[in-house]
Amino acid sequence: MKANKRSEHLVWLIFISIVAVITVAGYFVVYPQTYYKPGEELFDFGYNLGLAGGLMMLTLLLYPLRKRWKFLENFGFLPTWFKWHMVLGILGPLTIVFHSTYHVYIPYLHPTGSINAAVAMYCMLLVSGSGTFGRFFYTKIHHGLYGRQATVNELKAALEQSGEVKSAFHFAPGIEKALEDFRLAGEKYGKTSGLGFGNFIMSSIRAKWLSFTLTRELRKIMHAQADEKHFTAAQRQSMEALFTEYRGKIDDFLEAVRDAAQFHTYERLFSMWHIFHIPLVYMMVFSAVYHVYAVHAY
Repeated sequence: MKANKRSEHLVWLIFISIVAVITVAGYFVVYPQTYYKPGEELFDFGYNLGLAGGLMMLTLLLYPLRKRWKFLENFGFLPTWFKWHMVLGILGPLTIVFHSTYHVYIPYLHPTGSINAAVAMYCMLLVSGSGTFGRFFYTKIHHGLYGRQATVNELKAALEQSGEVKSAFHFAPGIEKALEDFRLAGEKYGKTSGLGFGNFIMSSIRAKWLSFTLTRELRKIMHAQADEKHFTAAQRQSMEALFTEYRGKIDDFLEAVRDAAQFHTYERLFSMWHIFHIPLVYMMVFSAVYHVYAVHAY
């Protein structure tokens, strides 16, 4: 599950990086308007780019409808809708930027062009950019607080009982105590009121620091035991594999406790983001509709 989550994040980062490269490279190709202009004729290439981008942005509105209208509940899985919502939220603006040939009204810098088109463009870019932040906040809260706490409890149980009798770190009580102290501190952080940015930052810093120090302590203890018991080369190789497994347990536990402790802050940030994001969507839709009307009317 954790590997799948990291793989999904990696795919998303690669996708964003590719889009960023295309956006920068496209400027040098499209800006001179050698190949096309935004819309000289009704069905030329530039016009169709704007039409395609506009339809993509319009399709984005289907996702919130899918969440709220009961008769759409059987039309596909919500996570799939969300993924396409995010993909179109990137490809739509990219297509419209290409449609504009990067010629957008900017006071004092680029004073020519349609002000209405500029408002629509800026709203669209803000919606797209804020959507990227919103996705990050969403991934931090979509399992819910109880889901986060359940993950912590499962990992804690796995650490406390390895096999039938001994805990995973029975040979390193200092590591056990440090992990338990961090868990208790995380529970305390999670109950604080307000945004809790101080605890939010400290839990991340402490998780990183403990990952470094406990891993180093674990390696030191295991190597000391190997020297004391005169391990053979084969035994040392097996010990390294066990060290990798234990290090993964430490990191998984620290990350789970950190995420549970930071849940309420992410939840409040997501709520604030929602207040910012929704009005921008309405502004984008209204300005885009007026832009289309102005293009055809005048």
